[in-house]
Amino acid sequence: MTDLPLYPKVVAGYEDNERGEDARVLADRIVARDGGELNVVHVEKGSPADALQALAEKGEADLIVLGSTHHAHVGAVAPGSVAEHLLHGARCRLVIAPKGYAREDHSEDRLRVVAVGFDGMAESHAALDEAATLARKFGASMRVIGVATPVPALGAAAAAQAGPEAGPDFQTRLHDAVAGLPTELRALPVLDRGDPVRKLLEQAEFGVDLLVLGSRGFGPVMRLLIGSVSSRVIRKASCPVMVVPRPA
Repeated sequence: MTDLPLYPKVVAGYEDNERGEDARVLADRIVARDGGELNVVHVEKGSPADALQALAEKGEADLIVLGSTHHAHVGAVAPGSVAEHLLHGARCRLVIAPKGYAREDHSEDRLRVVAVGFDGMAESHAALDEAATLARKFGASMRVIGVATPVPALGAAAAAQAGPEAGPDFQTRLHDAVAGLPTELRALPVLDRGDPVRKLLEQAEFGVDLLVLGSRGFGPVMRLLIGSVSSRVIRKASCPVMVVPRPA
């Protein structure tokens, strides 16, 4: 473990409710592990998303921590949520605490397994690099999760328009990405098929301490999901989720 923090300035978006407490507790845990400084921000007037984004743009936030906007409907997206706005605008990392995180016992917490969603696009490579950096610093192992969306219902023309992500070489690209990681990370490729949101949520249940995603979405062929997969996963994941901003 290196001495310098990966995230020197951590900002917790606080609200006077369970969601705010979840964010504060997770931010406390991150700072305790990483060594950065914590700023708990409670925005009483104006837009919380705008205020937090302004901190990031001024270099006062390397990592923003929020609580989950948890909805009863699977995959529901609440227009106007702070996390949703930041997913599309902030140029810093965003971490979402799962619902009820503050009520759990974290005295024995440590980062053991870091999972990352991978689809071969630039956004998922950025997430892969971030996950590898975290795993290397904290001695964690990695799981690289690729979710291939079945396309038997698509015609040949539609499948061709879907791009190389739809081709049979996706498994090869997944294994190549894992092979390029340092051996000490003990990275495991995981290939699944189906709806990316549901499969990522299922994989997060298997001993994952942190799930890292890119800010654009992970369906290898379902381009319509771009921009929505991360939004949907952060609402239902059982573990903290980090969303890495799009590469410049």
